Amino acid sequence: MTGNWLQSARCALAASLLLAPMLCVAESGFGSNSATARVRITVVVLPVFRVLQVTPTAEGYDYRVWTNMKSIVLGGHEYRFARVGENTLRVPTAPGDTWVVHGL
Repeated sequence: MTGNWLQSARCALAASLLLAPMLCVAESGFGSNSATARVRITVVVLPVFRVLQVTPTAEGYDYRVWTNMKSIVLGGHEYRFARVGENTLRVPTAPGDTWVVHGL
């Protein structure tokens, strides 16, 4: 009797596997030779301001600077540049003995 029950259980299992959908199926279809996708790339460029050279003048200081911005704000005053890259920045000094500390 145990043999008949085991045989019927095997037949039922085989029948249920044939009726269940297959989980991993690869098939080719007509017109499926192309794919499309969208890729979004975001680049964040941080502002850079570097002082390359400082030259004292009669009116103040000339700074040779490199920046990747069109304008900067120093001491509440906006300085605009003609181009991004290396520029000369003229900063007037106050009359009298003024101390300017460059760098850290």
